[in-house]
Amino acid sequence: MYKMFQNFEILNSVSESMAIINREGAILFTNKTWNSFSTENNGNASCTGVNTNYFTVCDNATGQEAEMANTAKTGILRVVENAMNIFEMEYPCHSPNQNRWFILRANKIINHPQLTLLAHIDITNRKQAELQVENNYTQSVMINDRLHTTLYKIVHDIQNPLSGIIGLVGLTKSETDIQVLNEYLELIEEGSHDLSEFVKDTLRHLSTSENVESVDVQNVVSQYLNSIKHLALSKNINIVHTVDQNSEFYSNEIEFRSIFSNLVSNALKYSDDRKAEKTIQIHFSSDTDHGVLTVKDNGIGIKKEELSKIMKRNYQVDGHSKDGVGLGLHMVEKSLFSLGGSIEINSEFGVGTEFIVKIPNRL
Repeated sequence: MYKMFQNFEILNSVSESMAIINREGAILFTNKTWNSFSTENNGNASCTGVNTNYFTVCDNATGQEAEMANTAKTGILRVVENAMNIFEMEYPCHSPNQNRWFILRANKIINHPQLTLLAHIDITNRKQAELQVENNYTQSVMINDRLHTTLYKIVHDIQNPLSGIIGLVGLTKSETDIQVLNEYLELIEEGSHDLSEFVKDTLRHLSTSENVESVDVQNVVSQYLNSIKHLALSKNINIVHTVDQNSEFYSNEIEFRSIFSNLVSNALKYSDDRKAEKTIQIHFSSDTDHGVLTVKDNGIGIKKEELSKIMKRNYQVDGHSKDGVGLGLHMVEKSLFSLGGSIEINSEFGVGTEFIVKIPNRL
């Protein structure tokens, strides 16, 4: 037996912690790394050294370590009983100063079937690299999602103003009165200019390093309403708005623009053609705590059973085959989640709908 353990002295040259146990779990040999690891980590050699029982150590584990210790014991026993050749288990073993990870490996010793070699292999560097890769992937997915979301918001915000310009172009084709034709051309020029300014402003905010800034709500509202006024006129919809800012309102302007434009676009989209007077009422107010945006229309309204569904992706009220793909209100929800805001929806089918949005003021 002594000669056999002399042969195991070579394990002292190995940098990994190693021990040899018998079928009952008694520790018969430990290398220098095993002993020094225990000492350096405030361990007790009387619990993990020679002549102690490794299975008893596993049984005595408490707290979060108890489940891992039970898994380790079960796996080692399967090797001891020849139910498997090698058992491996990855586990964390963090110190007060460093996060560390190890692999516990158990395998039989050749020519000594009654003995099992335990090795605790430090994989901290590998694990940290894996976690960095996972973190980079998660970050890239988030960035990609934000880019797709931002792209949709820009495209969506352009769609309605562009529809108004296209409508005016259509009118010019059938107009023979030069004076009226010139008026249409002036409106097209004005609409194109407003749309160009809107795009430039949006790109400026996208390029800024600050996500939160003072939002000129009056400018945001006026700029967007100017860009869609011809579309509203073509639908015979009267839009009225008031802005009462009692304090500066700080938020992400891109997200706020998206919320505002999507709600107004939704009101335009679901106007009620049967009504002689069609209206959209917009009101914004803010104090030091919140900004509150209200968009109210007398459109087709929403059935009670559909209220819980309208924020879902690709959902369109009452199966309307209007232009669009049903993403507007879904994007409102995503923007509100980003800003930590909330939305209240009041609607009566055939009467109209009111959206009340509450956004924290990031003063």
